[in-house]
Amino acid sequence: MDDSEIVKRDHQRNKSEIVKLVKEMFNQGKWGDEEYKEKLQELVTKDEELVKNVIKKIKLEKGIK
Repeated sequence: MDDSEIVKRDHQRNKSEIVKLVKEMFNQGKWGDEEYKEKLQELVTKDEELVKNVIKKIKLEKGIK
């Protein structure tokens, strides 16, 4: 598995974690709960970094600056 496939896989996993957390928040009636907000923000921030890495790896592979 090359680098771009690894970062794409990590991004997909993180998105799944975001969806899982949001579902959990709704199921438990804790939408807006501070603890969940912090967890969700951490996952969103991580996802933003993963997206940057995906874009960077794809550009490197294609020789785009």
